[in-house]
Amino acid sequence: MIWVRALERSELVGKLITDEERAQLARTAAELTRWQSAGQGVAATAEAFVVQRAILLGTRIGEKSAEAARLFQRLRWRPWLGLLAPLLALLIGALAEHIVDRHRLNLLAFPLLALIFWNLAIYLWLLLRLLRRQPVAGTGKPGPLHSAIARLGAPLLRKPRAATAQWHEDFIRDWITRSAPLTRARLARILHSSAALLAIGAVAGLYLRGLLFEYRAGWESTFLDASMVHAILSTLLQPFASLLAQPFPDVAQIAALRWDRGDGENAAAWIHLYTLAVLLLVILPRLLLAAIAWLRERALARHFPLSLDDAYFRRALTTWRTAPAYVRVRPYAYTPDEQAAEGLRRLIRQQFGDDVQLHVFPVVAFGDEDTVETPKAEASPRADLDIVLFNLAATPEPEHHGVLLDRLQAKGNPRLAVLVDESAYRARLGTPATAAQRLGERRQAWTGFAAARGLILSSVDLQTGDRAAFEQALSGQIAAADERVHAH
Repeated sequence: MIWVRALERSELVGKLITDEERAQLARTAAELTRWQSAGQGVAATAEAFVVQRAILLGTRIGEKSAEAARLFQRLRWRPWLGLLAPLLALLIGALAEHIVDRHRLNLLAFPLLALIFWNLAIYLWLLLRLLRRQPVAGTGKPGPLHSAIARLGAPLLRKPRAATAQWHEDFIRDWITRSAPLTRARLARILHSSAALLAIGAVAGLYLRGLLFEYRAGWESTFLDASMVHAILSTLLQPFASLLAQPFPDVAQIAALRWDRGDGENAAAWIHLYTLAVLLLVILPRLLLAAIAWLRERALARHFPLSLDDAYFRRALTTWRTAPAYVRVRPYAYTPDEQAAEGLRRLIRQQFGDDVQLHVFPVVAFGDEDTVETPKAEASPRADLDIVLFNLAATPEPEHHGVLLDRLQAKGNPRLAVLVDESAYRARLGTPATAAQRLGERRQAWTGFAAARGLILSSVDLQTGDRAAFEQALSGQIAAADERVHAH
């Protein structure tokens, strides 16, 4: 979907597929979605339609542009990558004992002991991260590890031709951001399973070599005496000795294991202790965390986190609608000229489709805000969005503009958006050096005024029709409106 979205937002799309073809494929996608949902005995959803439409469009575009198809294939997830890292970890774990003495097991410098402490530190970090996390719906910002992997992988993507460069960059940037939750789940699964197999490899290698060589257990230290070593080892291993129903050595027995006092003892009992500790503290917890990450990965792969409130998806869903979108506009103390009115109509059509039903109320005169009545539900269809149109040339006044907004909100209208037209104010300012500063100050005043009432404000020059700015602001307004709808 992200690949098709980036292409449809670029100028290249018209060279690869006509509007008529896209419309036909969208109608086909709608029919397929309803047919497949009926066959499965479930309700057809907008999400399923968007996915089906993207599949059909992507297939058609890939047939016409080999370069576009190659770009998509390069970014597809290779499942074998999720198997390679754990298998390498298993091999490294099995060979770990080759870097130390094959015959002597140092109780204080044992690789399994390092594995245990390292994993305990990881669990503590994960717990602190979980406690500090502030869940925010829809946030999928890539973290440092995800960004680093993306930067390392970027050179693997061949630079596209100039004609497709912008689309290529937009797609990569959008994909990296939107796939962040899925990538984090995959990385978590790979890292947890790799940690578990590293420990399994270390234990397996230790037992296999123990069949051929005798390990002697002992210790040595410059700074620690026998009582300190006993305290350290008993704190960690005493619970596991109890599980194995074997007594834990006392201080005198630990002192006798010092290398400068002899050749230690047969390490079998210590290996069993460490193995049980690794099993319960490393292998099982890591496998559990890997399973949780795998379940999250599957859920995200099946239901990729995309908000259909995005302007692109709203336009794509015009084919799926059972009825055209319905938008109402209520101007206050401001009558937009013909150019601004046409700009408003054009921007709304871009957001909701060409068949959108737009109803513009008569202008509410300054001072008449107390007389405003909202349409009765039985007399008019439910609006997808209600827009209150203000003029940036005016200064927001709580006793007038605020009364209007408060009145409309009090009428139980959760789908309320605030739009401020900059065109008249820009024309008044002309192009003096202070124009940008004064525009910024006035925008800030209106933004704070709307925010005080829990509303998001869009400030747009309707004569020039800045599509990108309007899309971004309106998407935020619609998302906020939907939250208010759910709250109601």
